Amino acid sequence: MTSVCASLSTPFSSPREDVVFCAAFALAWEKLRARFGPIGMEPQPALADALNAATLGAEVVDPAWSVSGAGFGGEGVVEALRAELFSKFPEAKPEYLPEAMSADDLLAYGYLSKILKFETRFAVREGTFKSSRVRAFGLDNRAFGPDPARRAQVVVHDWAAQEDFVIELVADDPDSRVLVAQVAPAETLAATVASAVARLDRLHGEARQVAPDEALSIPRLKLDMAATFGDLIGRPLLGEALRGKRFGEAKQRVQFHLNEGGAGATSEAVIGSYGRPPPRSFKVTAPFLVLLQRRGASAPYLAAWVESTAWMEVLGPVPPPPVTPPGWGAGWGPPAT
Repeated sequence: MTSVCASLSTPFSSPREDVVFCAAFALAWEKLRARFGPIGMEPQPALADALNAATLGAEVVDPAWSVSGAGFGGEGVVEALRAELFSKFPEAKPEYLPEAMSADDLLAYGYLSKILKFETRFAVREGTFKSSRVRAFGLDNRAFGPDPARRAQVVVHDWAAQEDFVIELVADDPDSRVLVAQVAPAETLAATVASAVARLDRLHGEARQVAPDEALSIPRLKLDMAATFGDLIGRPLLGEALRGKRFGEAKQRVQFHLNEGGAGATSEAVIGSYGRPPPRSFKVTAPFLVLLQRRGASAPYLAAWVESTAWMEVLGPVPPPPVTPPGWGAGWGPPAT
């Protein structure tokens, strides 16, 4: 299982699943908070509290890599966001940014794109991850060739054991770091990040370098995921300026790659409250409860919790979602082969 999270403080599930955080949604929420103060709902979800407590700013995301804003349609928020987006990212193909809005519609939007390249491409090789053989990249471990330049692109920040280390892959932007940390997970993604970052620059001298007889192998990564944050949708918003409104959508899409040529992230997020709420859906697609109960009775005479398809007529697997057209987002492309 994989998931997109809106906040770094999201706890890991049990059993753990793949989790990705990208700052686009947090940037959009930060603009909402700057405009209206901490966002309150009735009832208040834990995710809203986590987003209210988070701070990003230029220290985390360079304004040159991102576009974000919040406001009402009558204030020209859409026009301003579209002008800034295409000024910074002429090739962008936004999916979440509307063409126009009604005057009373509320929109918060975030977009982030950053592509990093390695000056010397790493070698494509076969690696292992748990019990699987995977396509990976790293060193050839040959006496001659590009390996010396590749090793120069690797900084060893800490090494405690074969399965416990923090390294950096040096890319073309000195203001950005590509960190790979094989560490024990903490309770949350934020705590795991903090434990890895705390180990930066622990080693000195030759220990920070990969020696010619040392191996390097990192699995290629490529993801394209979207998530809707249902906890934020449909709840009445609190505060005089937001009275009578509720978010009709809150979603984010994240694209990320890490391969022998570099790393990159492109993400788009939207939080919207519109005059006419979107149609409700009553499709039962997740575990549910069935009750048979006399009208006015305090208990049912049948109760069934449906967790699996064991009691259903199964027709086959759900078809995969439509393939996204290539070229979405500024600078995005598939991993080089």
